[in-house]
Amino acid sequence: MELRKPNKKELKTIFSAFKAYGFSLNGKRIIIRDINDKKRRIKEVIMLSEDLYRFISNFNLNWTFAGLKIGEVGKRFRFSIEGCFYIAKKKRKRVYVNDRGEMLFLYGRDLFSGSIVKVTEDVKENDFVMVCNKDGDIIGIGKSRFDADVMRSIESDRVVVENLLDRGEYLRKNKLYNAF
Repeated sequence: MELRKPNKKELKTIFSAFKAYGFSLNGKRIIIRDINDKKRRIKEVIMLSEDLYRFISNFNLNWTFAGLKIGEVGKRFRFSIEGCFYIAKKKRKRVYVNDRGEMLFLYGRDLFSGSIVKVTEDVKENDFVMVCNKDGDIIGIGKSRFDADVMRSIESDRVVVENLLDRGEYLRKNKLYNAF
C-alpha cells in the first residue's frame, strides 16, 4: 500500500468527473492510495484539506490513511458514497423515491417507475444519478435507463434506474469502501 500524488491523467479524470456535476476541488489536496489486491490494482482517491495535508506532512511518519475517500480512479472515476455526499450540495442528476422505493433500493434492488417521486430535469438515458429518499438524503448511486421526461410516464412495474451502489451495502457485505 502506497500513498502518492496523482499523475496528470488521473487528475484530469478526477476533475472531469467532478466538473460533470458542477463541482470543483479548489482548496483541496488529492492523493492516491495504491492497493495491490490479488485480483486487481485499486487506486483509491483521497481528499484532504490543505491544513490537514500540511499537518501530516510536518511529521515524518509512515501514515496509511487520512482524509475522505471520494472514489476510485482507473480508466474513469468512480464515486464512493462519501464522494457523493461531498458533491450533494449541487442538486443535479438526482432521482427521488418514495418510502417503498427507498427500502427496496437499500436492499440492493433496482428502482421501478412506480417508486419515483421526482426527477431532476438534467437526467438523461444512461446517466449516473444520485438516488435520494423523499427527504433529499442520498441513499446510493444508480444508472438511469430513460430520460427524465419519460421516466415517470412509463408503466409502474418497469425498471427505470439500475442500482450500482447503495448505503445498504455497508451492512450486507461489510465492505466499507466500495465505489461503483
